[in-house]
Amino acid sequence: MHYHKEKNHLVIEIDERIQGMTLLEFFHYLHLSKKTIHLLRQNKDYTLNNTYVDYQTILKDKDILSIKAYEQGRDFIEEESSLDIIYEDDLLCVVNKPSNLIIHPDDKSKMNTLCNYVSYYYQQTHQDLPIRYLHRLDRDTTGLVMFCKCALLQPYFDYMIASKKIKKTYLAIIQGHLPKREMTIDLPIGQDRHSKNKMCISKTGKDALTHFKEIKTKGNYTLIKCQIETGRKHQIRVHLNHLHHPIIGDTLYGKTSSMIKRMALHAYCLEFIHPLNNQPIIIECPLPFDMEKIFK
Repeated sequence: MHYHKEKNHLVIEIDERIQGMTLLEFFHYLHLSKKTIHLLRQNKDYTLNNTYVDYQTILKDKDILSIKAYEQGRDFIEEESSLDIIYEDDLLCVVNKPSNLIIHPDDKSKMNTLCNYVSYYYQQTHQDLPIRYLHRLDRDTTGLVMFCKCALLQPYFDYMIASKKIKKTYLAIIQGHLPKREMTIDLPIGQDRHSKNKMCISKTGKDALTHFKEIKTKGNYTLIKCQIETGRKHQIRVHLNHLHHPIIGDTLYGKTSSMIKRMALHAYCLEFIHPLNNQPIIIECPLPFDMEKIFK
């Protein structure tokens, strides 16, 4: 479907994938809550071909649906930064998070987080939008973080993440070499009872599935690609530690490294099908310099 933002509305041209659905069925397709659907109807916050219609109306090819979809007002303090925007459209903003930075503050009156930097970017680009991150990375992990710009579509993106329809690929540098060039670890992860900050392999933990692939080696270091099928806390770190090949610089599960001042983990790639135009989206973020230089 073709779409565009028009003030605080999302304007969608219905195509053959959606035609035949009722308006209510389309709202369910977007994973809108009952409350959201009720408010859209109550406030008449949508039109079909410039006319408010009943939600049982059947959608037809080339119909133009306009829905109030955007909230206003930045809700984090703006903090100037040179933010690296990797991808942006009317629904999403994907940024490259630097190391030594958390995603959001515990208190919105505080600063020095990625949300503050995104708020500043929105201000500078005249986008009066709240800051809505879709997932998180650990403080030391660099790479791709998704922010949802369209409030109406946030439930759909949340659904995509929860149902693993967004494929996440990480790059990591480990100590030593994997037992095999390609391997999969399928071991449950739970809370480490000896440390509130650590996770561990646990028979009573939650299922965790990680795929590893060797990319290149130098001396006793290996750059590997990591793809997670589940989203457990510290999943990649715990599985690699179980293999006795911790990520270098990971002081929680391994030790400090003379090669890098942080944990060598980078969120490299996001792949998904765009929820409206149905096009495959592949977003990649190059390896940061502090990891790349190890292999030069």
